[in-house]
Amino acid sequence: MSTRGQQGAVSVDLAPADDLRLPRYFYDSSLLFDCMDRLQIDRRELADNDPLLFRELQGRCALCLRKAACAEDLARPFDDAGWARWQEHCPNAATLATIGAVQNCPRAAQYLRMPH
Repeated sequence: MSTRGQQGAVSVDLAPADDLRLPRYFYDSSLLFDCMDRLQIDRRELADNDPLLFRELQGRCALCLRKAACAEDLARPFDDAGWARWQEHCPNAATLATIGAVQNCPRAAQYLRMPH
């Protein structure tokens, strides 16, 4: 279903109202936040430390055409197969894995934040 919003913008419903796993609109990046939670990434810390990267991640997620696959992956536990499947289709996978390592592993953070 498409509707015309303000200034002629078109929004497209991706999910029926009863399916809460998929974002409601194509520009929704809520799956990114679910994924960040899964990877134990502190959104506030990222937004404060690197707001441009935070917005870039949101933009990539919003433009991704594989939201259904992402929602399916996030509905399951992240075992090795699920992790590999998610990494294959998520345009933010490498960046999110790195951010998760920096935020959650003090030793990784030490090496990744220091200039060489």
